[in-house]
Amino acid sequence: MQFVKADSKAIKNKWDELVSLNHCSVFSESVYLDATADNWSILYSDDFKSGMACPYVVKGGVKILVTPFFNRFMEWVGEPIPEEELIAALKGEFPVADLQVGRGFSLNQRIYQELDPGKLKLNQQAKRSLNKSVNFVVTREQNIPAMMDLLQNELQNRIHGINEQTLPILEKLVENYADKRLLQFNLLDGNNWLGGIWILETDTAVLYLKGTTNEEAKKSGGMYKLMLSAIEYAASRGKIFDFGGSNVESVRRFNLNFGAEDVVYSHISWNNAPFWWRIVKKIRDKWIKK
Repeated sequence: MQFVKADSKAIKNKWDELVSLNHCSVFSESVYLDATADNWSILYSDDFKSGMACPYVVKGGVKILVTPFFNRFMEWVGEPIPEEELIAALKGEFPVADLQVGRGFSLNQRIYQELDPGKLKLNQQAKRSLNKSVNFVVTREQNIPAMMDLLQNELQNRIHGINEQTLPILEKLVENYADKRLLQFNLLDGNNWLGGIWILETDTAVLYLKGTTNEEAKKSGGMYKLMLSAIEYAASRGKIFDFGGSNVESVRRFNLNFGAEDVVYSHISWNNAPFWWRIVKKIRDKWIKK
């Protein structure tokens, strides 16, 4: 196996062809990775017919394999290889890792939720919330600046991963897809815009990316109305609806209210950095927590 740095259009195009051929997730696409990762390379099999994108950061001269914000996981694309062989190759390149991985791994399992087309099944909580939202209307028009302002006001520093460092990453991500495959569902009460959600569409799935409403609309079932509209859109296209997560139990329950099912992925980590680096990191982490 060999690593190839994703630093040219030709390399990225070749990788995207492999991702598309194997109907892999949007998280493996070069456009998605360019928006969310500081750096990324590709670990290829010897015949270049399979591989995995490897996002990383460099701190103190040490390469750290990471899951970037707004990515769920990285996945092995193409013919599978033994798990231990892949991890050995990654450890040879990255002294430190904190990576979520999908497709066939057995380690440290986590979950997200999906809903197959035609499998929508609203429970009583969902029905009650949707009844509250009956006067709201859902439309589909893009307005990235308005959504970014609302996300900043409603979610910043309240939701893990949404802050002044990560919001520009999200903005770059949606702008990268604005002309292709990004849809925005908006919640209206008369002429009043109350919020919205973003979804990304692939060949096989519709992914919920991020969204919110104002607090009053939330209490009146606004997010249920938006999510139901996105789910119905996915079903009309014959595609899986991917809720985007979550291991957070309250979010998971919300997703299950629509009849979603848990899907398993994994987490791998190690720290083989020099001793001095680990000591510096420990001190830094303690300082940040104060």
